[in-house]
Amino acid sequence: MYKTFLSSFIVFLLLTSASEVNAQQNKQTKTILIIFGLAPNQPAYIPLLKGIREKLDEEFYENYNFHMEYLNLRRYENDNFPNELFESLNKKYREIHIDLLICIGINPVPTIKKFAERYLLELPTISMDLDFSDYGFVQDMRLNNVTTIVNMNIDPAKSIAFGIKLFPETSSVYFISGVMQLDKFYLSSSREWAEKNLLDKKITYVTDLKMQDILDKVRRLPKKSIVFVGSFSLDADSIEYNNPEAIRLISSQSNAPVFGYSDLGFGEGPIGGYIASFEKVGQFMGKAAVKILNGADPNSFKITEQDYYEYVFDWRQLKRWNLLKSDLIPAGSTIMHENISFIDRYKWIGGVVLLFLVLQTLLIANLIRLNRNQKLMTTKIIESENRYREFLHEDRSLRLGQLTASLSHELNQPLTAILSNAQAGINFINSNEATPDLLKQIFQKIVDNDKRGASILSSIRGMMKLEHREKGKVNLNDLINEVLVVIQGEANRYNTRLNSELTGKTVYVLGDRIQIQQVLLNFLLNATQSMEKIDASSREITVSSTIKDSEVIVSVSDKGEGIDEATKDKLFKPFITSKKEGTGIGLVICRSIIEDHGGKIWAENKPDGGAKFSFSLKMLEDGKSR
Repeated sequence: MYKTFLSSFIVFLLLTSASEVNAQQNKQTKTILIIFGLAPNQPAYIPLLKGIREKLDEEFYENYNFHMEYLNLRRYENDNFPNELFESLNKKYREIHIDLLICIGINPVPTIKKFAERYLLELPTISMDLDFSDYGFVQDMRLNNVTTIVNMNIDPAKSIAFGIKLFPETSSVYFISGVMQLDKFYLSSSREWAEKNLLDKKITYVTDLKMQDILDKVRRLPKKSIVFVGSFSLDADSIEYNNPEAIRLISSQSNAPVFGYSDLGFGEGPIGGYIASFEKVGQFMGKAAVKILNGADPNSFKITEQDYYEYVFDWRQLKRWNLLKSDLIPAGSTIMHENISFIDRYKWIGGVVLLFLVLQTLLIANLIRLNRNQKLMTTKIIESENRYREFLHEDRSLRLGQLTASLSHELNQPLTAILSNAQAGINFINSNEATPDLLKQIFQKIVDNDKRGASILSSIRGMMKLEHREKGKVNLNDLINEVLVVIQGEANRYNTRLNSELTGKTVYVLGDRIQIQQVLLNFLLNATQSMEKIDASSREITVSSTIKDSEVIVSVSDKGEGIDEATKDKLFKPFITSKKEGTGIGLVICRSIIEDHGGKIWAENKPDGGAKFSFSLKMLEDGKSR
């Protein structure tokens, strides 16, 4: 009997719980329609929706339905919204039970009143829009007699006054604006307040300019300047921007603190300050929505400045402008994006531990360093040999008329390498120092050089078939440094110093990495050999890279005898050479490679003696040719 009673009790509890859960879900499931006045890409809609969802989730969890429609009213001037578009909305929602209508600006209510059917017009409503009533612009925000009005008044004076207070030494104030009507409105409002209250400051209004001109200007602002960006939707070139994007661009280039009037763009560069928060407005709307859905009167809610204005700051910007410990930051302010590292938080403990570890492991670390350096040197030698073989393999002619001379020029290098390795093997055998592993390495190098020769022939056959190599993005400074490592041994053999003067900026070009390396290697070998007859102490080669307009120029300068004026204009033609054993084809191939890359190649004598060989290539910017 006890078991029967227990089973019945458990079944009763399960049925009761299931009934309560179903009743709770049915009670909480609500349907909300949000009609936006503009297109979906408006930045303000994101924090507004975030705030609304936050409060709805707290009350209803996920047991509510959202329907969102966008009127995109800016497409239709003079109240010419197409009736058929709204008729499709009327038809769509006739069979859907809507519990709450939310209207979000800019100015959607008149259009809804004009075209919406009765069942939409009688819904409990929350109407949110920017409030310009202080400036004589009154918008119709009340859809019916059960409407909660959420009028957001962004007052530039509040943010400007606090910005000046935060930087009391300010002598120059810059107001930056786009050219759309809303941009001009906030600029006019800022101007009106500034000219009454900032009489001791130099005020500059930066408007009716292209974004690039604005960025150029903010890079060179005078000391003790601050910048305010109210609204920026369109520049003088009619290029559209959203406010966060514009603030991010301006903040990234400005050498002075940047302020906005709202949280649109906060976290993208501005300091913050006393600003209007769209997210807080969304939270207010979410709270009101919860209460209205639970039966409250929509007319009982009224938003105030305290509901959406707040002191909020970006920790990173406070640190940049040395304000982290400022007494001017109001108590209770919200500090966002704080970035205190583990080391900063525990630096004293970390310092003691680090010192202990360093003292205990000093000898071991030194041994590890020596071992690592040895491995690194071995790796560099192997890499240099591999690159050297790649360079020789890639040196080919692109013109059929130069085929024979190119074959002779290219095959000479692997054949010489085979001969050198074979002679080295014989010498080791004669000296009784040969071991199986050593001989295996020598034979392997001979095999590799033989394969390299076959590869050269394959490349020339490819030339006859008009094969095409795909070009890629190449870091030119890295390429130059790799070639300098490869040529270092040859330079040492000639007692020649190698210098590099590369641009500090990372430069990318579109090209065949190996072909460009081969051109540079050819220049360097020629420069090394041109100084054989001068004193060893004067032998010096300088490799430089410079930027001119949209091109990068790479030059190799030596202190040799210079270029014979009689052959200077013929250097890049076939069979012109000043070397006893030269083929006169190397510079011709270099010219073919550079011209195939859309560049230029030239040579000249330096005023202080020696020659300078150069080539130019178009630079890449953001992965695209400039």
